[in-house]
Amino acid sequence: MSEYRSLDSLTKDDKIAGKVRRQLEVFPQKFRELGEGGQLSELFRSPKKFSGARVEQAPEVFTEQYLIGPVLHGLGYLSSASAEYDGSGPHFIRQPITYRKVEPKQPDYLLKNIDPAIVCIVEAKAVNRERMTGAKTRASDDIQDYLEEDAFCKFLRDLDQRYLVGIGTDGFRWTLWMKDIHTGEERRHNPKVDISDVVRKVASRRNVIEGSFSSGASDEREHLAEEFVPAFAAENLPKHVKSVFEEN
Repeated sequence: MSEYRSLDSLTKDDKIAGKVRRQLEVFPQKFRELGEGGQLSELFRSPKKFSGARVEQAPEVFTEQYLIGPVLHGLGYLSSASAEYDGSGPHFIRQPITYRKVEPKQPDYLLKNIDPAIVCIVEAKAVNRERMTGAKTRASDDIQDYLEEDAFCKFLRDLDQRYLVGIGTDGFRWTLWMKDIHTGEERRHNPKVDISDVVRKVASRRNVIEGSFSSGASDEREHLAEEFVPAFAAENLPKHVKSVFEEN
C-alpha cells in the first residue's frame, strides 16, 4: 500500500485504523518522557512482568491510562472526559458501578451506547499479562468467569437485552468473548488479536526503542484495518457479534 494513498480511497475501517494507530503513539511517548525506553524494549522482547516502580504507577493503571484507554478511544469508544464526547454515542466508563446491586464483582470498563441488544464489558490487565497462548491469560480468565457465572443475566433479561460481550486485554493482545443469554451459547477468542508488533514499530519510528522497519504508517494502518478493527471498533462490534451467532 502506498504511503501516500489518497484519503478518498480509504475505507471506513482504514480511517478507524488510522485513528487507532495515532493513539498507539501515546504509550511509547510516555516511556520516552520517563526515560524508560529500555523497559519498553524489554516488554517487547520477553514476557517479563511490567515494573511499576520504573514508571511511577501501578502497571495496570499505567497500561489503562496510556494504552488501553487511548486504543478504546481510537476504536470509537470515547472517554467521557474527551473534548470530542458530546454526551451521546459510544463511550466508555471506567470502574462502573452500574451493576453493583446485581453482581458483587465489577469490570474495569463498561462500553455504553453500542447497541440496544448488547452489554459490553472490558477486563484490563498490565502489559504482558495476556499472552496469545499458554497459561498466562489473566484478562481472558476474568472474562470467562463473567460469562460462565452468567454475570448480569438478571439485568439483561429485565431489559430484553440479548448479548453479553467481554473484551479482555493487556493493551497488546485483545480477545473478544460473547454469550447469547437467550440460548446460553458462548463464543471464545472470536477473535484474539495481537497488536504489539504495531506498537513496537510505532515506538521504533519515534526513536523510543532501537530497531528499523521497512514498513510505514500505512502498513500499520492496513494491518489494524484487516485484523483488529472489523471486530473491535464501535461501529463494527454489534454486527460482528450477531453474525457470529447467526453462522450456526
